[in-house]
Amino acid sequence: MAERVALFGGSFDPVHIGHLFVAEEVRIRLGYDRVIFVPAAHPPHKNGPPAGSATDRLAMLGLAVEHECFSIGRWEIDRGGVSYTIDTVRQVIADGLASGKPGLIIGDDLVSGFSSWREPEEVINLANIIVVRRQDTPLPELLRDAHTVDNSPLPVSSSQIRKRVQSGHAFRYLVPEPVYRYIVDHRLYQDS
Repeated sequence: MAERVALFGGSFDPVHIGHLFVAEEVRIRLGYDRVIFVPAAHPPHKNGPPAGSATDRLAMLGLAVEHECFSIGRWEIDRGGVSYTIDTVRQVIADGLASGKPGLIIGDDLVSGFSSWREPEEVINLANIIVVRRQDTPLPELLRDAHTVDNSPLPVSSSQIRKRVQSGHAFRYLVPEPVYRYIVDHRLYQDS
């Protein structure tokens, strides 16, 4: 059955409390039925592949996304290679998973490069863009009609967590407890 869905893409390497908070904030504030986390196989805007394997990142998402209104979309992992948002949006529409246009959650850190995405105008035509803002910087003309959600950011990032794990610093409460256990048990992110 089609629902109002918002897609939340990223490396999720690892998924952390900031990701979960953003998803819930968007879901509640904008009235979505479901937020689908979409881990990228290889994000085009990052140098190199994610540090964690697809298997590990999917496992950690599975442990973190235990909310009846959250789920995981494996489309980009299953396709492999570089992940393009337009392909995922088209897939969600073709599969009939969204009633109306799906939402697409992006952080304000991706806004300045949005015009370089594959088919950015078509992404805007097919999805309702939702910019989660940490700063009060103006949106570019291309995204003038985007929804914005001003977010009191939790000062946490996946790269920060990986660095903390590698250096032996505390990170337990930056990720959900089952994700913490998974990282420790599987000795993730300990190599440079």
